[in-house]
Amino acid sequence: LHPLARDGAEHAALPPWVGELADVPTIYLTLGTSFNVRSRDLFAPIIAGLRDLPITLVVTVGRNVDPVEFGAQPPNVHIERYIPQSLLLPHCDLVVLHGGSGSVMGALAHGLPLVVVPLGADMPLNAARCAALGVGRVIDVGDVTPQSVRTAVEAVRADQTYRTSAERMRDEIAALPGPEHAVMLLERLAAEKRPLLAD
Repeated sequence: LHPLARDGAEHAALPPWVGELADVPTIYLTLGTSFNVRSRDLFAPIIAGLRDLPITLVVTVGRNVDPVEFGAQPPNVHIERYIPQSLLLPHCDLVVLHGGSGSVMGALAHGLPLVVVPLGADMPLNAARCAALGVGRVIDVGDVTPQSVRTAVEAVRADQTYRTSAERMRDEIAALPGPEHAVMLLERLAAEKRPLLAD
């Protein structure tokens, strides 16, 4: 599993259809685990804006939202309550998301460009940082329509610089020290009883 994974993936598996995805770009839509019930009205316009593109659209709506609510969908759209993102992201090409820290870091750890619809909390700050780093585009929640989402996704897909920037962030994340480094620092702090300066 990816070192950033904290999503229960060790106890889960991908749906069988993931292994049969068509040879087209796969876009993942998630609005997180905390906001997805309160923001359920956003799913419909986003799905409507993307389902007719030549892509596979994978949507996770959360354990408290029934995928049946979204009605019949074309074969290229898969709506599930939950899929561990650490298992799904290696199969994706772009992520449409709410800007939560875990989802953003997970996507960038796989070098995936983003379209961010920030919903609250720290998400507007995360979205602004994503835009500044050139890893994706931001849509204000009040501006979400099928056309605005489609336009943003197509723009990110068409401009290779978004993916290049996301891949650069992936490499920087991979180069960060792992948990074993934190353990070493804590052990030194306990033994030496003084703050540690950067090496």
